[in-house]
Amino acid sequence: MLRRTIQLGLLLLTLALPVAAEPLFGLPLACPEGSICPIQQFVDLDPGPDARDPWCGTRTYDGHKGTDFRVLSMQDVARGVEVVAMADGVVRASRDGMADRLVSSDEDRKAVASRECGNGLILDHGGGLETQYCHMRKGSLRLAPGKKVRKGDVLGLVGASGMAQFPHVHVTLRRDGKETDPFTGLSAGQACAVTDAGEAAGSGLHGWLDASATAAMTAPDMPTVLSAGFADGPVSDRQLVQSGLPALPGTLSQALVGYIWAINLAKADRFTLRIEKDGRLFSEQTSEPLDRSKAVYVAYSGKKGAPAAGRYRLEAAIVRQGRTIVTESKEFTLE
Repeated sequence: MLRRTIQLGLLLLTLALPVAAEPLFGLPLACPEGSICPIQQFVDLDPGPDARDPWCGTRTYDGHKGTDFRVLSMQDVARGVEVVAMADGVVRASRDGMADRLVSSDEDRKAVASRECGNGLILDHGGGLETQYCHMRKGSLRLAPGKKVRKGDVLGLVGASGMAQFPHVHVTLRRDGKETDPFTGLSAGQACAVTDAGEAAGSGLHGWLDASATAAMTAPDMPTVLSAGFADGPVSDRQLVQSGLPALPGTLSQALVGYIWAINLAKADRFTLRIEKDGRLFSEQTSEPLDRSKAVYVAYSGKKGAPAAGRYRLEAAIVRQGRTIVTESKEFTLE
């Protein structure tokens, strides 16, 4: 009887011991106040040659194993945007010393072959969980292998090293060696289960992000406007991502245009741009439907010739299936 009582006591003690909670991960960027640091690409769940994001959409590309948190331009890289630990962990491996340059040619791709991650590190969070951070700024990594970090500790700065077409930090979450989407908990190779973020919230899927990180996420099925405004001539993604936002037109400029720069567009999306000068129509244009989904796109409209002084107003919108889903308005006075 005494032996049975002892065994029962041990059983109750075992049941009472706390179970180690799995970590919840925060965002990997300390986005500066007044800036945006949106997600441009999600994990590709499709095991074959096609690509499918966790919401059954196209906001990824074939073989993409992580999530890309971007900054606007190389100007942000120069200023410095901190990459932080998403959870407590230990640095398992790191690399630094690769140059920050945006990949745009086959020659660029060959130069970073087998080092596509660029400068980065891997954090071991225990329990088979690890995060890998890529494309960090040259010379910014602060931690050697074996160093313990706490959630939110600075790891380095956002860069464009390795296979980077825009400045960002690419984060891969792995569980037992398998790439996993931090928003839904779905792993590469699994079928997507939901079509939008609203359904994801009530689907019972187990994501890995904490409440603040989840709240910071915009609807993944919607495009994000990086910027909209005025310029003194045609603008392109390459120009904007390299040099930042353009200067406003002046009375000696050769043109005045309004533009909108957006990411994560769907096939058949259209752009409308309307510019008024002192309340009267100055320029108006509606683009042709996009021929395919676009990770990034710039639309612009305006007029050639030195612009006259006055108050200019831009109304830019993204239209999907005949419905306006995003609008942006900007004004400036040319004196």
